[in-house]
Amino acid sequence: MNTTLKNIAEEIFRRKQAARREAARLPIEEKLRILVKLQQRANEVRRATGRPEMFVWQLD
Repeated sequence: MNTTLKNIAEEIFRRKQAARREAARLPIEEKLRILVKLQQRANEVRRATGRPEMFVWQLD
């Protein structure tokens, strides 16, 4: 791997690690809100591909 590609890959991994650490520090309530949004997006894809929807958690 040449130096430029190696530097790019290292930067991507550093940023990914930083994003994971930031997500780990979020309160559980925010993590659950993110999870529900992902469930909703997954259902949008399922509908678009003709597959049945899955259960989405309802948070109060």
